[in-house]
Amino acid sequence: MDRRIAIADAALEVIARDGLRALTHRAIDSALDYPAGSTSYYFRTKSDLSAAVAARLVELSRATFVDIAGAESDVATVIARYLHDALTHRTIELRARYALMLDPAVAQDVRDVLARSFFSLERARELFDDPAHGDGLVSLCEGLVADVVFGRRSSNTVAALRFPISVYLAGAGSSSLGNSMDTDPP
Repeated sequence: MDRRIAIADAALEVIARDGLRALTHRAIDSALDYPAGSTSYYFRTKSDLSAAVAARLVELSRATFVDIAGAESDVATVIARYLHDALTHRTIELRARYALMLDPAVAQDVRDVLARSFFSLERARELFDDPAHGDGLVSLCEGLVADVVFGRRSSNTVAALRFPISVYLAGAGSSSLGNSMDTDPP
């Protein structure tokens, strides 16, 4: 595995497990059993490390979405399966994302990348004639994830997640799943 990727993955785990304050070059070197200074060779500052984590989150999200979208043609089901996967198999990524997004010490450009790391506003807008409906879909998805992560919603089954998404899509008049959803999550 590429060292940059290994470092970003280890940083995701450190942040998810211990919070952003625990993210240090030394902690990553230790987690990976690398010689001291290895992480700082690749990422000089904590900001560089945070940017690498954000980029890794985008990469992981897109890869997951491609896998899920390739097996399904119903938009609501694709989105619900993607959310379910994030909530059941990608909790480390979710916790790290929230920790980074909520910390004012993280650079705004990194927080902007993180805001688009799980859902692509551009791709969601392509589903509708009115771009505002795409914005609403992303907000709905973010809300569904936050409800589960923060304990407001107890059920995160595909069916439970699909219901509000299908209601929204029906009301907003989405197009069918097409090329606009094959690389980026909505």
